[in-house]
Amino acid sequence: MDRRRTPRVFVQLPVQVWGLDAFGQAFTQPAMVTNLSSGGVVLEGVRRRMRPGDVLDVRMGSSKAEFRVVWISDNGDLGMQSLTTETFLPQSVLIYCAQAAAAC
Repeated sequence: MDRRRTPRVFVQLPVQVWGLDAFGQAFTQPAMVTNLSSGGVVLEGVRRRMRPGDVLDVRMGSSKAEFRVVWISDNGDLGMQSLTTETFLPQSVLIYCAQAAAAC
């Protein structure tokens, strides 16, 4: 049984990321959201050095949200916590997708 507080959905969503890297250099680049919940995302493809605690802005279409880096995997994926109430998908869609995936 999954003990997470919010349902998670595995996705492949192209996004645009911008912020300051670990050296204080501004950057913007495309990346991919591979895991999504109402509380955060997992981001793949950021080719800048980041540190836990760094804050990045993420845009998908017309939706924009701010995230804090919580963890960094060995291959560079970023686990990020949402700092804004705006999410890319409504909570009801996340719950439905998580329930449908669990039924398979």
